[in-house]
Amino acid sequence: MSNKRVLMLMSGGVDSSVAAYLLKEQNYQVIGLHFKTVNDVIFSLIPEKKKVCCSPSDTQDALKIANKLDLDDFQIVDIKKEFKEKIINYFINTYKEGKTPNPCMLCNKFFKFGKALEIAHSYDADLVSSGHYLIKEYSEKYTTYVIKKGVDQYKDQSYFLSYIDKNTLPYLYFPLGNMYKVQIRDIAKKIGLSVANKPDSQELCFIPDNDYRKFLKEYGVNSEEGKVYDLEGNEIGTHTGYMNYTIGQRTGISYYKNANVKLHVYKIVPQKNIIIVAPTEKMYSKELIVRNVNFFVDFDKVEGFCRVRKKSEEKPAVVSKISDNTLEVSFKEPIFAVTPGQFATIYDESGVVLASGIINV
Repeated sequence: MSNKRVLMLMSGGVDSSVAAYLLKEQNYQVIGLHFKTVNDVIFSLIPEKKKVCCSPSDTQDALKIANKLDLDDFQIVDIKKEFKEKIINYFINTYKEGKTPNPCMLCNKFFKFGKALEIAHSYDADLVSSGHYLIKEYSEKYTTYVIKKGVDQYKDQSYFLSYIDKNTLPYLYFPLGNMYKVQIRDIAKKIGLSVANKPDSQELCFIPDNDYRKFLKEYGVNSEEGKVYDLEGNEIGTHTGYMNYTIGQRTGISYYKNANVKLHVYKIVPQKNIIIVAPTEKMYSKELIVRNVNFFVDFDKVEGFCRVRKKSEEKPAVVSKISDNTLEVSFKEPIFAVTPGQFATIYDESGVVLASGIINV
């Protein structure tokens, strides 16, 4: 038996379950860790539209898998209070500012690869592991540990982990980085895991039905109707409340002028509760500013690739450091609907994550 001890983040899904199995096969002592982020009662009051993480059934699945794999220990840790402070409040406040949040980025930073490391130390564990699809390695080129894209381009999660603290990298291990999802499901079936065909989580754990508007309303964020203007300052319609919109959106606006023109949300002005719309060709931009930057590799200027939202591909760009925590990104070709509040992640040509931060435009 290896003396190496690893804390395994167990979501109750197929990926973390197979990752735990692979660690056992590599003779690690494996301690399962399952976070409770919200009250279970939420899931009985609000039915899941699509699979979300951290539900009561996930807790049961994680426990079941831990027993089946004979893990060395299994802990359920309640983080509800901290999760509300750091994630839910951030989510609400970002919408109040007329921006679009990405709470998974901060959850990974503060909890999955933040608090989990503190818990790992209390167990004298050497590593924290998870079922994410990305690769961590020591880079000779950059003379430091880096994360890079996993080999399965459809499941790659390097974007979602691009905001974690660089100093945590020596203590992280991602067993699935060089594997494909189909292989993971095959292993799960072969060893008889009950979660072999379980759907992947797609929605936020604290909004099981994905109804953001209702959620914000329940937290006292009341949307009031407001006016919609075109780029020339003409009042052309009404909206249902600025928090119900994101940059690039076309739906949910009532027009009394220009009703037949294809218009998108161009800018949100929360202080005045107004929305400015623009035709499609005006929605493209070649530059953006990234603030609160998290550097994995320090640079002054680099030619690389930038990804501006979770469901978009990286685009070629020149990225310049303009202060210790601010980047300017200049794209080779204009990109559509750059959204303040979302995260921009910078990659090099080999898929190594160089930096990430919050889009400020």
